[in-house]
Amino acid sequence: MAWQIRGIIEGFYGRPWTWDERADLMRFCHERGMTHYVYAPKDDPKHRDRWRDAYDDETLEGFALLAGEGSLAVGFGISPGLSIDYQSHDDRAALAAKIDQVLNVGVRLVVLALDDIPFGGGEQGRAHAELTTWLCDHLGDRASLVLVPTEYVGTSTTPYLDELAKGVPGDVSIAWTGDAVVNDSITAAQALVRAASLGDRPPLIWDNYPVNDAMMSDRLHLGPLWGREPKLADRCSGYLSNPLMQPKASKLPLASIAAWLRGEDPLDGWAHEAESLGQRVFAEACDGSVPQALVQHAIEWIDDDAGWDRVIGPLREWLEAATECSAPGIDDEVGRWLEQVHTEARLGLDALKLVDLARAGEFVRAIDQAFAVAIVWQTVRRADTTVMGPRFGLQPVLGQRRDGTWSFQSASIIENRNAIDALLRACLKAYSARSTA
Repeated sequence: MAWQIRGIIEGFYGRPWTWDERADLMRFCHERGMTHYVYAPKDDPKHRDRWRDAYDDETLEGFALLAGEGSLAVGFGISPGLSIDYQSHDDRAALAAKIDQVLNVGVRLVVLALDDIPFGGGEQGRAHAELTTWLCDHLGDRASLVLVPTEYVGTSTTPYLDELAKGVPGDVSIAWTGDAVVNDSITAAQALVRAASLGDRPPLIWDNYPVNDAMMSDRLHLGPLWGREPKLADRCSGYLSNPLMQPKASKLPLASIAAWLRGEDPLDGWAHEAESLGQRVFAEACDGSVPQALVQHAIEWIDDDAGWDRVIGPLREWLEAATECSAPGIDDEVGRWLEQVHTEARLGLDALKLVDLARAGEFVRAIDQAFAVAIVWQTVRRADTTVMGPRFGLQPVLGQRRDGTWSFQSASIIENRNAIDALLRACLKAYSARSTA
């Protein structure tokens, strides 16, 4: 099986993009082999809270602009689940009229999003299956249909999913985010079990990477895609990435995703794009894995004078590059992260200087350096912008209980992963040991 849909879904909570931002990102994704863009911003009132309200001419012109781009096929998401009466003729008529508006200007994919609403078990599943069947009939051959169910995580069967398996037409893809809302990995085996829970219907992956909304808004997920098996293409009907709130900054991680969707190495695709965009060091700092690895390797040798001299070079070189790194083309979106990278990289170099002074026996200068480092470190740790790895944060690693409701997983809490914090602790400890010897 090949991906039927491979693209992006603007499905985050936060400022919706502008039409020009959408068109620009669509062109970028098209050039890298993606096929679809889906409009579904949670904070468009007429997508969710006021879903019955018709779009004005200006908004319809925006949809027409995207459809006329000729790059990605345009999809439209609507999320009526908070207030719809599933059996109401008036509500169904309002839903049909709203969808017909965008179909008339070129939309060819509809996403019925019934996510992030209260759980209702089997009775809710039956109502959702009936609504999906009605909408599928209404669309006919004018557009394809995707359902985002209320129970969109996990692999266990539930009364809700049983009703979807029985009632949703076979040509309607049903979205799934993986074992949790945000995942380090999604495997083909998990997808196969999820398909079985839906009557052997291959799921469509809604991948919450690189999205950074809500509790993740302090971070920029600019690193490559990890942990998605190539064999997922044989187990799933489609793939939609939920991108960053910052559209231009989304391009780098989306290039990695596009490479993976083409069957290529997502790390190689990321590295090529990072170099081409001139964003590699900044992106590595935001992602955190490169400075974390360099720091960890250096710490292992910090008490070995010969070993320290041998291994410190790559870390020092990377930190020096990070103090001067830039983010061409996305400066207006990432200013506070760029400033934080520069500050923390300089602090890391100051910590290395402290070790150099202590090793040289210059303890008068070293104590001044130690106080200067500690004062800046205290300020840095209070920043509300995360780079070099999180000091403390939360992410929605919410899983599925047996009844389909949410389960809070321990991986939702991430802390003590900041490379600069680890480096400063080690350098201050090494200085203290030498100064008291």
